[in-house]
Amino acid sequence: MRLVILVGFILFIFNLRAGAQQFALYNTGTLYDSFENPSQKAFITDSSRHYAFNFFIPAAGVSYGTSGPGLPTIKKALYTGKYDARTLSEEETGLTRISSAENAYLLTFKLFQSVKYHRELGFSWQVRTENYGETTNQTLIVFQDYKRIIDKQLDNQLFDNNMFNTNVYAQSYHQFGFTFRENYNKRLAYGIKLSYLSGIAYSKIKINSSGLNINMETLDYDVYVDGDLRTNFYYDDIEKKMFLPGFKNPGLALSLSGNYKSKRGWYFLANLKDIGFIKWSKDSYMFRDKNYTIGAGMVKDSLWHEIKSKLQKKGYTTLINGKAEILFNKDLGNYQPNLLLSKNLFYKGGDIALVNTYRYKSLNLSLSTDYNLNNFFEVGAQVMMKSPNTEFFLGSDQLFKTMDTQKALINSDETVGNGYSGASFYLGFSLKFGRIMSRPQNDNYIPGVNLKPGAKPGFFQRILGKRQE
Repeated sequence: MRLVILVGFILFIFNLRAGAQQFALYNTGTLYDSFENPSQKAFITDSSRHYAFNFFIPAAGVSYGTSGPGLPTIKKALYTGKYDARTLSEEETGLTRISSAENAYLLTFKLFQSVKYHRELGFSWQVRTENYGETTNQTLIVFQDYKRIIDKQLDNQLFDNNMFNTNVYAQSYHQFGFTFRENYNKRLAYGIKLSYLSGIAYSKIKINSSGLNINMETLDYDVYVDGDLRTNFYYDDIEKKMFLPGFKNPGLALSLSGNYKSKRGWYFLANLKDIGFIKWSKDSYMFRDKNYTIGAGMVKDSLWHEIKSKLQKKGYTTLINGKAEILFNKDLGNYQPNLLLSKNLFYKGGDIALVNTYRYKSLNLSLSTDYNLNNFFEVGAQVMMKSPNTEFFLGSDQLFKTMDTQKALINSDETVGNGYSGASFYLGFSLKFGRIMSRPQNDNYIPGVNLKPGAKPGFFQRILGKRQE
């Protein structure tokens, strides 16, 4: 049971620390958009000021979704804090899936380096979490009442040799990024984001094959699994310092981005985003056995101690959740539709999203629909106040599911809502300051000539120059 607590802690607690994908923020020209999609502009020539900063107000997003036959048990655990698998069928062969993400930009700073070629340089510090899991009904049942599975097997009603197959991973890390973007010409722009990664936590359980053996004479039983367990900490090793960035679990990531605007007004954006890895330290743990047997006594008393005794200290390398993305847009005045195709490169999942935005002066209202390749359909909404030097936004990619989840949490009622369970929420703020960056023909500031009122002359001018009356 402690093993379950460990995995549940990572999948749930780490996820609630703050992503998440915020589809309605793509192609908005916000500071957040320019870091997520490095070829995007964050400044408007002749209107925006020199620097953009979030003043340590996080631009944060968090989301999760759960589907499959084990949904009632997952919902009850999330909304009431009680684990109850009594309603699940032992004969079900479908998989229960849970995916979640968190992305919080703690610090974002960008400067408009030059008007020519529209060069921008940026620095960011974000914390990210990526989670995905799939498991069987039999696995969810066995942790509450393993005798139900034994009884079904004795009745010859279970024949699946892979009834306990499970694939769960969770990864959390700091990401320190440097971005550069510029225009190649009037229609084409490109950008790059280089990142240093500092791993916080990683855990993975993957059971490739499994089964249940029963001695019909003695009724003794054992479970056999071919699996892989990796983690960089024990559940009782958690300390505050593991959440701080450092060099113990280093990594690197690269994002490449380009956008193009055709003569007919079509806009295209393409990203290879966050292609990177983390090298977890040699103090991490690994356990792998192609024919590991769990006896009846171990299930009752000492399973965790048995597994813990077999863990070996060993470093390993993991990939972060890189994506390939392409966006199509046609600006129709106040109305702006965006079609986004996003596919995870190294892990399961992806999205097909359509975002419709209506703009009136500084007010932007967006409605999005998204089909997630983990079999979720989502409807989202966003409200944004945006001027050349100020921006504030809040929204959700799963508007109705988030409302259901909020109601379920308040009332501790797992029966609220139909279909899959999900939630997401994000918000952000930034402000620009400094002098306005203008084209030479529009600039009313010339360095060394436009002195501020009361400005004192230079040191040598005060010594050698004539006294001014």
